[in-house]
Amino acid sequence: MLEHKKVLPRKDLHYGRLSKKLLPIVTDEYPRLFYKKDQESHEFDAIFTLMVDCSASMHQKMEETKRGIVLFHEVLNQLKIPHAIVGFWEDATTVKEREQPNYFHIIHSFTDSFYGNNGAKIMQLEPEEDNRDGFSIRVITEKMMERRENHKFLLVFSDGEPAAANYDQNGIVDTHIAVSEARKKGIDVIGMFLSDGMIDEREDETMKNIYGRERLMIQDVADLPELFTPILKKLLLKTI
Repeated sequence: MLEHKKVLPRKDLHYGRLSKKLLPIVTDEYPRLFYKKDQESHEFDAIFTLMVDCSASMHQKMEETKRGIVLFHEVLNQLKIPHAIVGFWEDATTVKEREQPNYFHIIHSFTDSFYGNNGAKIMQLEPEEDNRDGFSIRVITEKMMERRENHKFLLVFSDGEPAAANYDQNGIVDTHIAVSEARKKGIDVIGMFLSDGMIDEREDETMKNIYGRERLMIQDVADLPELFTPILKKLLLKTI
């Protein structure tokens, strides 16, 4: 991926390097005989957001999940791709009929993701309470749309269906709608299902109903670090 370069020359200029094709001296009244070769660029016109489900059910999977997130962070850092890492959850103990307190733990924002010695902040992610995924995805989508990059990728790391007060089956539908809304705005949304054993048909169907084909079912969270390379490669190929 580091071979991604922009080296096409700009032709027909009034100054620069002299072209080998000098026929325009004879054929053109004002010949343009020079060209310039742009400098190589290793920068990707892309941003990533890694959303991490911090619900209580992530208790057995959070440590391995953080290892995978660290690898994403380090590689995106090396490629100089701005990225945000956000944990999300809902405080189940204070939920009321008209009030559902949702929280976002911003580990990295797009503006500070390259800061030195910031990788350790990822270890602050911890399992908390419930998860109202649709709402959280909409909030993050709005933040991503404020950026000017042409390619936007949203990876949602979760262990299954949304779980919050009065949000059971409605939560699946609402999250599906939130994902569809983000995609219509040009954001690639990928659901990353984190399991700690065999994935049953119901779990796969739930993720399919929410994310469609753009989902990755990870049977063992410990495999996440090994799986992240082909995922990242596939996504970055879209930016070329």
